[in-house]
Amino acid sequence: MRAVILANGHLPDPEAARRHIQAADRLICADGGTQHAIQLGLVPDVVVGDLDSIDAPTRARLEAAGVRLVAHPARKDKTDLELALGLAVAEGAAQVDLLATLGGRLDQSLANLLLLAQPEWATVSVRVIEGRETAWVVRGGQTARLAGNAGDTLSLVPLTPKVSGVNLTGVEWPLVDATLQLGSTWTISNALAERVARLEVAEGLVLVVLCS
Repeated sequence: MRAVILANGHLPDPEAARRHIQAADRLICADGGTQHAIQLGLVPDVVVGDLDSIDAPTRARLEAAGVRLVAHPARKDKTDLELALGLAVAEGAAQVDLLATLGGRLDQSLANLLLLAQPEWATVSVRVIEGRETAWVVRGGQTARLAGNAGDTLSLVPLTPKVSGVNLTGVEWPLVDATLQLGSTWTISNALAERVARLEVAEGLVLVVLCS
């Protein structure tokens, strides 16, 4: 099953989002993300969160449409997006795409990206999709196929103090048994030289950002 989660951030390309969501098996809204779904003319399968961003008339329409509402206390230890992602994984999603996760508050945007590094999702394909950009985490011991077009921008952002044994082929600036350091910008703004690049990571976690 592939789930799409709509968060409450910016939605830079609504039409692309609509096409992407319609191809999904399940649409989950993280509280305020429900407004994006309504504006796109879509009915979510599930709405998750403290539901403080949904007014009474909207809630009534959702309930009348058979939408499942999973309410959490306002004083909680996780964001609405993390709760939605946890629900999607717990209910069997093998792939989860997160939309409208960025924009607005810097702390929320950063936390939403770092959600991808959680060990709970290690066996699930979780991606952040922001307009023409897609981001996901590659973990130590994994090999990733990076598909796009020649000239597409590719960046690697280390998420652990050290990411070692990094091999990257099919790009303008290949890497051979490289070590990346947290906070370094060395591997920002590479580019695909072929339609498919290949990334191997021996140890650590790296955030891959591909802009087509």
